[in-house]
Amino acid sequence: MLYTDEQRGDHIEEILGYLYEIALRDSRIPIVLPGRDFTDEAALAVRAFQQAYGLPVTGEIDEKTWDMIVRTYRRFKDLPAPLVLFPMPGFVMQEGDRGALVHLVQVLLNLVSRRYANLPDIPLSGVYDAETEAAVRRMQSIAGLPQTGTLDRAAWDSLASLVNQMPLGI
Repeated sequence: MLYTDEQRGDHIEEILGYLYEIALRDSRIPIVLPGRDFTDEAALAVRAFQQAYGLPVTGEIDEKTWDMIVRTYRRFKDLPAPLVLFPMPGFVMQEGDRGALVHLVQVLLNLVSRRYANLPDIPLSGVYDAETEAAVRRMQSIAGLPQTGTLDRAAWDSLASLVNQMPLGI
C-alpha cells in the first residue's frame, strides 16, 4: 500500500499537535502550531526537542524521535494546560497601555530584575509608562532582541523564558 500525501499530512499534524502540547509545558521547546506541512519552524522545534531529550539532533522525525515525543506527550497530557496569557498574534503592548496584563508584565520584569542587576525594579502601576518601556528595552537587550521598548510576542516569550530560568523560591 502506498503512503499518500493525505496520510503524510495526517501524521505531521498528529506529531506537531503532540509537540505543541509538550512545548506549552517545556520552555526549551519553541511553540509551533500544528499543521499538515513540516515547516522550517517545525524542524527547529524538533531539533530543540531532540536536544532537550537526549536524541541525535537532526530536525527530522525518525522512529526514536516519534516514540519519545509520544511518550513525553502522554506523560504531560494529564497535567492541566498552562495558562496562556499573551493575546492574539500581532498584539503589541506599548507606552500608554493600561490594565492587568501590563501589571503582570511589570511583576515579571521585577522578578527577573532579581537575577539581572542592570534591570532595576519598576513601579507596579498597571500603566505601560516610560519606566516600563525602559525595563522592556533592557530585558530585550538581555534576551538578544531588538530594543524596541514594545512588548510583542517575541519579547513576551523571552520574558517568560527568563522567568522560567529563575531558581524556584525566588
